[in-house]
Amino acid sequence: RANHISNYEAVMGPCLIASGLGELSRTGDCVAHPRLGFRHKCAAVTTDLPLVPDNPIDFGLQDFCRVCKKCADNCPGGAITFDDDPVEHNGYLRWNSDAQKCTIFRSTNKEGSSCGRCMKVCPWDSKEQSWFHEAGTWIGSKGENSSRLLKTIDDM
Repeated sequence: RANHISNYEAVMGPCLIASGLGELSRTGDCVAHPRLGFRHKCAAVTTDLPLVPDNPIDFGLQDFCRVCKKCADNCPGGAITFDDDPVEHNGYLRWNSDAQKCTIFRSTNKEGSSCGRCMKVCPWDSKEQSWFHEAGTWIGSKGENSSRLLKTIDDM
């Protein structure tokens, strides 16, 4: 069965994490891919075909989000948490954003119904395809001190 933007029967975040296609970001509902960030739409095919599953990946995003907090600093609706650590929610660890605050901001925004500020300011989520961005995300994936360095460079 195809699960896509107009006909989802599966929750894509957990599917992406379980399939090894990304990690959960500070925004609490977006999964970031190590090279694409979270500027992507996803779809999935669910099947009963026996397949060998991939393992979830860890490219350092949790450590990076713990330090960075740029999405929370720049969220005009105040919907993204500043908590240092993820909390357990429905059986898995995540940062809990306030979906109601996000929805209210987006639906009352005089500039349109979208925002995307969290995606625009995320250092991991650059549209730039360059050695500089690749080097930066590689540095940012090496622990909290390296994450601080990437955030500082991005701030400059």
